[in-house]
Order: sequence, then structure tokens, then C-alpha cells
Amino acid sequence: MPTKVSCNGEVFTPRQLTESTWTANSTGILKPLPGTPVSTAMLQEAVEKTSGCKVTDSDFSRQGKQFDAQVDCGSKLPD
Repeated sequence: MPTKVSCNGEVFTPRQLTESTWTANSTGILKPLPGTPVSTAMLQEAVEKTSGCKVTDSDFSRQGKQFDAQVDCGSKLPD
């Protein structure tokens, strides 16, 4: 079962693709994600909460329906 993470009332489903690559989508019907700084920060938080790693780079793919993030697990997040 995919992990669901809530950030400021929005629910996202982050998934690990490779050791250093994660994605996140909105839950339910895939819809374009807002590319605003606030939305990007929420998606980054969802990936960091799930992975325990720091997001170092990110962008949107699949016509804005998927957030892709590169993470650095050597830079662990504070508890």
C-alpha cells in the first residue's frame, strides 16, 4: 500500500524510484499539481518526511502531474 503524507491539508503519495530519486503525486485522480512555491515546498516536505533525506533538486513531469525529486541521504534531516 502506498504511503500517504499530509502537508497543510493536502495529501500526497511519495514513492521511491531509485536510491536517490523520489516522486510524489496528489492522491486520488491524478491532476496537475500547482507549481507555486508553497505547493513545491509541500511536495518537498512530503518526500523528505517519507524518505528521511534532504531534497536537493526537483521538477515537475507528466504534464505537471508528478513531482520528481533528487535526494541526498547523506544529509539526514533533523528529527
